[in-house]
Amino acid sequence: MKSIYKFTKFRSSTYNQSLQYLEQTQFDANNKTAILMLNLGGPNSYQEISPFLIRFFEDTTVIRIPFGLGPYIARLRGPAKINKQYEKIGGFSPLFKWTMTQGLLMSKPQGSGFLPAFRYGLPLQEDAIEYAFEKTEGRIQKFLLFSQYPQYSCSTGGNAIRNALELLQKYKTIQPKLEVSVIDSWHKNKFYISAMSTLLNNKLKSQNLDPNDTMILFTAHSLPADFVWDGEKYPYYIYESCQLVIDNLKNMGISIHFDLSYQSKVGLNKWLRPATHHALSQYIKKSKFKNILISPMGFTSDHLETLYELDIQLMEDLKKDIESNQKNVLRCDSLNDHPQFIAALSDLVIKGLENKKLSSKRERCIDCKFEQCDLVNKHDL
Repeated sequence: MKSIYKFTKFRSSTYNQSLQYLEQTQFDANNKTAILMLNLGGPNSYQEISPFLIRFFEDTTVIRIPFGLGPYIARLRGPAKINKQYEKIGGFSPLFKWTMTQGLLMSKPQGSGFLPAFRYGLPLQEDAIEYAFEKTEGRIQKFLLFSQYPQYSCSTGGNAIRNALELLQKYKTIQPKLEVSVIDSWHKNKFYISAMSTLLNNKLKSQNLDPNDTMILFTAHSLPADFVWDGEKYPYYIYESCQLVIDNLKNMGISIHFDLSYQSKVGLNKWLRPATHHALSQYIKKSKFKNILISPMGFTSDHLETLYELDIQLMEDLKKDIESNQKNVLRCDSLNDHPQFIAALSDLVIKGLENKKLSSKRERCIDCKFEQCDLVNKHDL
């Protein structure tokens, strides 16, 4: 690849590590638009687990760990716990694989290409942005920041967007007319809702589950409760998506009970409740339903939270209760490369590229703690 100094001055220390992943996208040197698929990311190998965790725990906009203990906890948590979890799902996170599959399958206008751009795992956002400039020798004209979190939260989608906007500010000296569009929330997208409903319907039919004897337990990634106390609307977006899926199932002739729970709590602070483990335990012991169908609402692609936390840890912890209460507990498939989900991504990209600015305007939370949140509304790229 031809390298130009005025771009490489922005290179990060991880650029060469990210390059092996970015080159798999076959991003064309003639592209004028880069679609950044923003997500948390995950380790692609054992060697990447510790750096991934350190980046994650250093970010106080996600986990508010006092006294700068985040990186220290990450170094302890990796060898002691997380390595063993990844070992049980194959030794790496499949999130990059699914992002690649989705990016290749989704429709993209001529002159545009996609790049995975992760917040904590490789390839990192800063490396994806640098790659777009280097690959096109500075001719890139537009970035579409495409959050892969359907339900907006300042700690996930907002975090990723803020970081990308801050990174792109540096490139204004090179490309003063650089345009940026943002897809920050799509929890009501009709194709997304249809894909979730179809997966649930397919599971009910393939397992011969009677809706009258079955309940759906949606599970989403939890957040520290103080985010919601500050004005965060994430739990409302999650619930709205759940209700739309249930309404869509009803239109298919399926009336079924549902509930919502939260998983993946980290640390000692209060997080959103009920916890998925607790909710499932209670339904196993106390509910009339013979079948409990777990559906990952807040996760579009399989990764550690679905493959380990739900499929392995949850089932092992509650195995005795499931057996003694004669319950049938199953998990619905994740969206991954489902055709209707790919249709959702395609629909969002086409609409997102039509917007010259943001896909939606949102004000800061009432008691927002992060000055950077103003970037989401007030960027002037």
